[in-house]
Amino acid sequence: MAILQPIINIAEILVTKNVTDAIISPGSRNAPLTIALARHPQINALSVSDERSAAFIAMGMAQVKNKPVAICCTSGSAAYNYAPAVAEAFFQEIPLIILTADRPTEWIHQHDGQTIYQENIYGKHVKASYQVGADYSHSDARWHIERVMNEAINTANTFPKGPVHINIPLREPFYPSAEEQVVFERPRNIRQHSAKASLSQETWEELLSQIEDYSKVMVIAGQDAINPEVNQALQGLQEEFGFVVVGDLIANTKGDFIANHDLYLGQIDESYAPELLITFGKSVISKSLKQFIRKHKPEAHWHVQSSTHVIDTYQSLTDIVSIAPEDFFKELFESLDMRAYKMGDEEKSFAYQEQWFNLERKSSRYIHQVLRDSDTWNEFSTYYKVMENIPAGSQLHLANSMAVRYANYLHLPNINEVEVFANRGTSGIDGCVSTAVGAALATDAQVYLLVGDVAFFYDRNALWNNFLPSNLTIILENNSGGGIFRMIDGPSQQPELEPFFETAQKMTAKLTAEESNMEYLSATNFEQFKNILTTIPQNSNRARLFEIHTNSVENTAFFKKFKTNFIV
Repeated sequence: MAILQPIINIAEILVTKNVTDAIISPGSRNAPLTIALARHPQINALSVSDERSAAFIAMGMAQVKNKPVAICCTSGSAAYNYAPAVAEAFFQEIPLIILTADRPTEWIHQHDGQTIYQENIYGKHVKASYQVGADYSHSDARWHIERVMNEAINTANTFPKGPVHINIPLREPFYPSAEEQVVFERPRNIRQHSAKASLSQETWEELLSQIEDYSKVMVIAGQDAINPEVNQALQGLQEEFGFVVVGDLIANTKGDFIANHDLYLGQIDESYAPELLITFGKSVISKSLKQFIRKHKPEAHWHVQSSTHVIDTYQSLTDIVSIAPEDFFKELFESLDMRAYKMGDEEKSFAYQEQWFNLERKSSRYIHQVLRDSDTWNEFSTYYKVMENIPAGSQLHLANSMAVRYANYLHLPNINEVEVFANRGTSGIDGCVSTAVGAALATDAQVYLLVGDVAFFYDRNALWNNFLPSNLTIILENNSGGGIFRMIDGPSQQPELEPFFETAQKMTAKLTAEESNMEYLSATNFEQFKNILTTIPQNSNRARLFEIHTNSVENTAFFKKFKTNFIV
């Protein structure tokens, strides 16, 4: 094992740079890495057999902890199974340290086992890829690995954060002898110091001068973590200057902002369009919001971001403001307040804001009136009642397809005290359960996942491990297929709907819950559902799975009626 000492040192380098969590998938080629990670006393190493699930679990942990988590797998197709989570982490700017074992270069494509082309395997979906040599006996091998690992981890942590890949060719023997000791040597820690981006006084003067020309100013928040500084500044801009602040549920804008827009945006005209649009954050769920702004383009559109990549979601971008959102909105509020700026016609600004709040109040009343006392058994009504029972201080994870869309129509009663997550980087269903498992491993808060049956069964390997956290509750809405395709005009009108789009199935999660030692409850009507609602806010000594069975045809009819009956 002595010649593999530089590989053993990788674990110590990770710890030195504050990477203390590792998700390992079993294999032989990665044995030296596994031994190093598993034996290091300061690394919390967990074993997950399914590489796809393992990577999403690590991503969920890294997202909650806001620091890198390492993932380690053997050679061959194992590395490819990381790809969905790597892409999601890249677009959500979540740091992962990807360690893939490989065969030496000369053995690639030689009809030998578990060999594929692994160098640069993730393409543009990582911030950087690194390849180390296959021979570790020379003293330069340690120097090279130390340099590569330092650079990789620094890169993962540099804004925008994201995944990095280190491909590590390994020769046999992989395992130490019985008498051999694994020794962790002290590595170099090469630190990277970054300057905080700021705007020049000249730029601020230009922006402040521009803003005086506009009476209708809208801020759209994309997906982001809770940021109290941003929310406080946005609340001030709204109250004192008539800004309209719009945020999907996953934007985590905590305050009295516009949130029910999905219900009424298809019915309003250009009088609701902004003159100046300011955006920040990542993706936006609401298709109707994107379509509305694209149709009624603002005169100016500022996108606030720390990176330089041009993101023009609304096809109206005029300015990239390269500064952190918390610094921008705080400075903007203080500058406008201190210098007594007038927002165009101030009366017009607050009249514009009132337009939006009139719709918000009307839509909110409508949602509660229809859903609070609904006696029609359907999944939208159950989503509403589940969300009303999510306790303050918890996390809510939303799977893709209908779960995240239904939730975006609704408004958590304690929205200011619940952080919301969703895999909207690539918007896939492939790792929603695993991400929630990872998040629950990284926090003491209660973690709730709202998920449909297709997404759940696609990713139920997330429950195939020996460490399911007791603070995890999965609420599974089982409508026996991909119900979203009944909601979309295109597939819903095709004869292939049921066999090829909806893919009807009759599976339940009861046996999965039993095999995973999870507490299980199910409901097919409101009477049984009451038991689930009562149990949701309670703590448990093991993970829980609550399954709600509804009918896809009835769900579609109710939801379409719900949307149609609201008239602006």
